[in-house]
Amino acid sequence: MRSSTFSSSQTPTSGALGRVGWVALLVAGVLLAGAEWGWRRRGFQPGVKDTPELWSLTRAQASAEDGRGVVLLGSSRFQGGLVPEELSKALGGVRVLQLSINGSSSLPLLEDVADDERFRGLVLCEVSPTLFFSVEPNEVRTRPAQYVAGYRHRTFLADQETVLRVALQERLVLLLSAVQPQNVLRELLVHQRLPLPSIGRTLATRQHLSDLRGMDLKPLRRMWARRYQGAHGQTPTPAELEALLERVSSHVARLRARGGDVVFVRMVSSGAVRRIEDERYPRAAYWDRLLERTGSQGVSFEEVPVLARFECPEDSHLDTRLAPEFTRLLGHELRRRAPGAVAAGGP
Repeated sequence: MRSSTFSSSQTPTSGALGRVGWVALLVAGVLLAGAEWGWRRRGFQPGVKDTPELWSLTRAQASAEDGRGVVLLGSSRFQGGLVPEELSKALGGVRVLQLSINGSSSLPLLEDVADDERFRGLVLCEVSPTLFFSVEPNEVRTRPAQYVAGYRHRTFLADQETVLRVALQERLVLLLSAVQPQNVLRELLVHQRLPLPSIGRTLATRQHLSDLRGMDLKPLRRMWARRYQGAHGQTPTPAELEALLERVSSHVARLRARGGDVVFVRMVSSGAVRRIEDERYPRAAYWDRLLERTGSQGVSFEEVPVLARFECPEDSHLDTRLAPEFTRLLGHELRRRAPGAVAAGGP
């Protein structure tokens, strides 16, 4: 009887606690939903963090299945200026993976793909002159090398964690760094206002979106001009350039030996940035020699009228709103100029 009395006396309490728990969960859910709705009303949109882990997950897809498809190796100009889905359509439905890394040279990425016997598709390799031809060592080479090292030592659990994290980040504004409580409080204390939406965000495909409408572009243009003048390393000596071209040629040859191919692409630049690039890295001495030494096709925006008409608002990157059209036109130019290379990326 004593045991029975004890058990029955706990039942109402347990039920009450259960009801309180459910009410608390309901209230928390309503508050979170309200916060999500409120931040979206202020212009915030979900975006993923472009981490080395996300890059590794995307890189693994390039070697999956039959190793075919197209990979984009470059810098933020590729990330912001090319839309993987649009390029896939323009090239007949092939898989397109964005492996570019912000502020980085494409050379370590090209070497990684060339060393991977499982990949035998098409590489679109960006040639941003100050990043591609500058003298090592500098930060534009060390960052992609670190990404590659992380990819080669990743674990299954890390991949699954990244999949879950990205699935949540691409759906919930509340996971953005800007709207975390400590950052909201800091913004209120320093600027006496709630956080403002960022001009940029990244999609799960690693495409970067940026909206520069309403911004004062003059400071951005001055910043990019200073950076391209000297921050990306020094111009190579003739011997250093020769060694670089020899290294690139060997990467291209290894890819072709197993049925793959490489097309080099120079993205749009404008204003002072374009003048600096052309002065430091004249076309005949660098771009033309690269294509000649590697025996590769290349597409430079300046030699294709439909691409040359595009302008970069801050002199270095295409506006997100123009990226789909530019991507489609580039895809059509690739099919016209390098059908054999495009076929290497197909099924």
